[in-house]
Amino acid sequence: MRAKTVISSLDATSGALILVFGLFLFSIQDIIIKHFSDRYSVLQIVFLRGMIAMLLFGLLFRLMREPVARVSRRPGLMLLRGLLGFCSYTFYYLAVAAMPLAEVVAITFTMPLFVTAMSALILRERVGVRRWSAVFVGFAGVLVILSPRGEFNALAVAFAFGAALTYASQTILTRFLGGHDHPLTIAFNAIFIFTVASGILSLLLAGGVIAITSEHPSLAFFGRPWKLPEILDLLLLLVIGGIAAVGFYCLSKAYVMSEASAIAPFEFTYILWAVLFGYLFWNEVPGATTFAGVVILIGSSLYIWYRERRLARRATALATPQPAELTQPQWPPATSDRRSR
Repeated sequence: MRAKTVISSLDATSGALILVFGLFLFSIQDIIIKHFSDRYSVLQIVFLRGMIAMLLFGLLFRLMREPVARVSRRPGLMLLRGLLGFCSYTFYYLAVAAMPLAEVVAITFTMPLFVTAMSALILRERVGVRRWSAVFVGFAGVLVILSPRGEFNALAVAFAFGAALTYASQTILTRFLGGHDHPLTIAFNAIFIFTVASGILSLLLAGGVIAITSEHPSLAFFGRPWKLPEILDLLLLLVIGGIAAVGFYCLSKAYVMSEASAIAPFEFTYILWAVLFGYLFWNEVPGATTFAGVVILIGSSLYIWYRERRLARRATALATPQPAELTQPQWPPATSDRRSR
């Protein structure tokens, strides 16, 4: 039993380190895509990034000693996860085009709150008063981030919340798929679905089936026509293609090898990178209300994590049979009982 606990602890530590590294890579991607948001279409970026990432995955599949399936054993769930991930990714960068990076990331990290609410409302899991209270406190933290100034961009905020909701749904599906597919299969299929979805939407825009004429930064980023990238921009697209391949694998691997509740708190390192890079590249200095709201949001999410871990340990302890030497002696003694029969 102790050996199993040690192995589980090592898995959680490795999963957390892999998750933190993957999130760091994606924070680098945020810098590049925010830089592109006033010149290119987000769909063009997603499509080209996906093509580059799939080439890298193809090379990786050839180099691996053990064969890894490219097709999921649960294609329906994989398709749903990929579409949710595509929506989350697109919503997130549409919000980034119109809001400071740190605020978008903070709103997106309502994801653990959505996971808890969805567990109760959709999966019918029992969620007590304490965790429901933490959910409401967390959303109050988001209001603290947004409301005091009254200057927030409503559409961008809606995109950020949409990114959080779809990301939470994707995370739950990743755990289900982990029992059926290799992490590389999950990551490759995600990239493939992203690429196909962005290509189809781009064709619909180019053909006039979908028309967006708004000058809003988020909608302009979505509906802007494709154009030929400059040499430096093409190099940056190659970089985010590599980040996509490695980053998606890291996130899939982390959540497959570890319990989501054990490593989810480390997702908050993404906020630290957002604050740092927002300041370094765009001189975005979060105000006092933003910091206060982030603290409330992180605190409520960590409390939910703490309660889930505590309840899980209690359930495990109740389900584990106690060693014979630790049980209370019976009276009358067992030998006398057997003779009396």
